[in-house]
Amino acid sequence: MDYFDDFQLYLSYEKKLAKNSIAAYLSDLQEFLSFLGESVFIEKIKKEHLLEFVISLHEKEISNRSVARKITSLKAYFYFLLKLEKIEENPIELLESPQYLKKLPNYLSIEEVEALITAVRENETISDIRDSCIIETLYSCGLRVSELCGVRIGDIAFESGIIRVFGKGSKERVVPIGHRALAAIKKYLVYRKEQLARKINSDFLFISRLGKPLSRVSVWSILKKRAALAGIEKEITPHTLRHSFATHLITNGADIRAVQEMLGHSDISTTQIYTHVSTQLLKDTHHKHHPLEE
Repeated sequence: MDYFDDFQLYLSYEKKLAKNSIAAYLSDLQEFLSFLGESVFIEKIKKEHLLEFVISLHEKEISNRSVARKITSLKAYFYFLLKLEKIEENPIELLESPQYLKKLPNYLSIEEVEALITAVRENETISDIRDSCIIETLYSCGLRVSELCGVRIGDIAFESGIIRVFGKGSKERVVPIGHRALAAIKKYLVYRKEQLARKINSDFLFISRLGKPLSRVSVWSILKKRAALAGIEKEITPHTLRHSFATHLITNGADIRAVQEMLGHSDISTTQIYTHVSTQLLKDTHHKHHPLEE
C-alpha cells in the first residue's frame, strides 16, 4: 500500500498547498512509485532505492533543479509516512539535494581527473585497481554509469580500440576507448581472474568482491571515496566524468557531431551545452592569465 490518496489529502488539508504544488508533489511521487514497480513495498524502501531513482534521473539528463524538486516532494511523502507511523525510519532523511544554482554542467579539470585515478598507488588492492580502471573507462569513453555497469568483457575490442555499450532504451552504440583505459582494463583483468577464483563466473567487466555485477550505487560510492582521497571537494558523480569527457573534447577542437555520437545524444541541442562550457572555460582562462585583466 502506498497511501497515495492519504498523502494527497495531507497536502490539501494539513499542508494547505496550492493545487499546482499538490499536482507537482503527486506527479513526482507517482514517478518514483512507477520506478520502484510492484516488487518493493513502501515499508521496505531503503536509501539505496532512492539513490537508484536519483541516478536514473541524472541519466535522463534531467536538470539539478528538477531533481532537487523531486527530492523535496519525496521528503514530504516520507515525513508524512513517518508521522502516521507507517514506517519506522525515514530512508530519505540524509539524501542530499543537488546544487542547481549553476546552469552549466559541473566538470573536472584534467589534473583533477588524474588525481582521481592516481589517488591510490601504494599497496593497491584488487578493488583499488578496479576502481582506477572504472574512472579511466568513464572518462575515456564518456559513458553513463548504467552503460558502464552493463559492459561485458566481450564488448571490448582491444585491437581496434572500441567498446560496445547499450544506452537509453537498450540502444547500441560503439565508442572509441583510449590506450590508457585499455591498459587499465588489461591490468584489472589479471586481478579480476584471481578475484573470481572459487566464485560464480561472470562475463560482466566490473564485479564486486562476491563476483556479482557492480551496481550503479556502488560506482557512485567509489567516486565519492576517491574524490575524498584525492582532496577534491566539489560534488562528483559518474556523470561529472561524462561532462568532463565532453567538455575536454570540445575545448580541444572536437567536432560537436562526433561528440554527440560518442555520448549517444539523440538531439544535438543536448550536446551544445558543452560548447557553452568550453566558451566559459576559455573566458575564465583569458581573464586569469591576460596581463591587462588583473
